[in-house]
Amino acid sequence: MSNKAVGIDGCKYGWIAACHEDGTIEIFQTIAEVWDHFGSDCDFLIDMPIGLPSAKIPQRTCEQEARATLPKGRKSSLFPVPCREAFAAETYQEANEMNRRILGKGLTKQTWFIMPKIKELDHLLIRNDQAKLKFKESHPEIAFQFLNAGKPLLTNKKTNEGIQERLQILQKHHPETEQLYRVAFQKFKRAQVAADDILDSLCLSIMQVKIQDNSKAGIRHTFPEKPITDEFGIEMAIYYAP
Repeated sequence: MSNKAVGIDGCKYGWIAACHEDGTIEIFQTIAEVWDHFGSDCDFLIDMPIGLPSAKIPQRTCEQEARATLPKGRKSSLFPVPCREAFAAETYQEANEMNRRILGKGLTKQTWFIMPKIKELDHLLIRNDQAKLKFKESHPEIAFQFLNAGKPLLTNKKTNEGIQERLQILQKHHPETEQLYRVAFQKFKRAQVAADDILDSLCLSIMQVKIQDNSKAGIRHTFPEKPITDEFGIEMAIYYAP
């Protein structure tokens, strides 16, 4: 029997996690709460960097290779990933300089704003060997495109048209998606979770099922094709299923 597939995205409240098999979608303040709630009999696909570059192992090519599959206007949705040393910085300027010194490139403000979540997930995976095996990284922009037969999406996910386009794509892969989305939209306040966060978690839940199916057949798709691990043995790879 397969593990349950859980899709996770960051949100204002903390984290939102969706599981089509359970017919549930919930929000959590910490990633540790997500792990405690679902447990080790689940496989998690999360929109957050896993495996970080550092002075010891500075190479991480996931974003560069994944961006190549996206159309020009959507490439920037994959933010540069910080080096682990940048977590010690107290300001954006400090983190930017540290990253430039160690990796040879700066950080975007978007990356700086999500660094607390990156650090939170990194801490869980470093100290929990089970979680290290169960969490995989993906990206909704990549996942939606592959779920759309490889065709780029036409609309912005923040608009009503974008929400409808994404719902239609997900509904083709799982008929209960729209109902799960509607329930979550009513249940949670927009100050806790945005509409596109709900969609992203549902998208990753569906994509994780497809990744599991591929795995049973001995097939694995990642950017890069042959991932390396970081200094803590955490794999640096963006997963997808075409």
